[in-house]
Amino acid sequence: MNKANKIWMWFALILLAVNLSTIGSFWYHMQQERIVEENKVEMPDEFRTRFLKDQLGLNEEEKMIFRSLNRNYNHDANRIMNQLRALRSDMVQQLGNKNCDTLELKNIAGEIGEMHKELKLTTVQFYLNMKSELNEEQQAKLYDLFSSLLQKDENVKTPRGRRNGWGRGNGPGRKNQ
Repeated sequence: MNKANKIWMWFALILLAVNLSTIGSFWYHMQQERIVEENKVEMPDEFRTRFLKDQLGLNEEEKMIFRSLNRNYNHDANRIMNQLRALRSDMVQQLGNKNCDTLELKNIAGEIGEMHKELKLTTVQFYLNMKSELNEEQQAKLYDLFSSLLQKDENVKTPRGRRNGWGRGNGPGRKNQ
């Protein structure tokens, strides 16, 4: 074999090794991501009381306290979410006007910001109220649940309840139960 062929052969082998390592690395990271997703615990939209009772090991007295706290939180959070929905509707309507009032849009945007702040503070207060009722081990579990929920950078979802139907296929017997 001449020198040029040897160089091309080594070049091809190096390219093959690089491609195989890239494919192997990609596959490995996909598997790791899948494992993390399977082990992630998410707070379901529905059946939150049962879910937290199981996750935190709540006794019956703690469960009753949580139900009361949860009911108050849902009432406040739903009120805020309804106000946000109305403000967004006002914003869209204002944007649809032939002559948009930019001052009004700025005011609506400010109100939306305040409502988001109020929702986050309501969530914080709910967390602190729950935390005050739990022992240290339960507090650590509650922290893990809330941190995974809040780090999604989404609005906190409140249960819809039976009065509005089961929602997006999350009825009894579903995996979120």
